Amino acid sequence: MSYFRVKGINHLGFVVKDLDATLKQWEPLFGVKAEIKENPDLQVRLGAISLGNIKFVFNESTQAGSRWEKYLEANGEGLEHVAFEIDDLKAACEQARGSGLELRFEQHKPMHGFLTNFVEGMHAVDVELMGPEK
Repeated sequence: MSYFRVKGINHLGFVVKDLDATLKQWEPLFGVKAEIKENPDLQVRLGAISLGNIKFVFNESTQAGSRWEKYLEANGEGLEHVAFEIDDLKAACEQARGSGLELRFEQHKPMHGFLTNFVEGMHAVDVELMGPEK
C-alpha cells in the first residue's frame, strides 16, 4: 500500500444558511474582510477568512437540492469538512479505498490550484484531500 504525507490543514469548510449574516459576525470579531466568491458548478456562494495559518470557508447553497442544502437539512449549520493538503493524492485515495472508505468523485477535481477529492463516511465530518496538480 502506498502512503502519503499530510502537509497541513488547508481549510475548514462550514455550511451556513446565510453567508452575509455569518460574515457580519466573523469579520468584526477578528478585524478581517472575507473574500467572497460564487461557484455555479458547485451551487455555492462562499466566503473565506484566513486566521493564523488556517482558512475558514463558509458555504451557502445557491440552489435547492445542492449538497450544501442537503447538509443543512440533515445536520443544521456547522463544520462539514476538513481539507488536508497532502503530497500524493493518488496514494491517499488508494489508502482510503483500501481502508473500505468511499471517494466522492471518480475523477479528482481541480480546485484552487490543487487536485482534490473527498473521503466520504468519516466520523462527524468529511475529509477533503488536496494534492498537487500533476
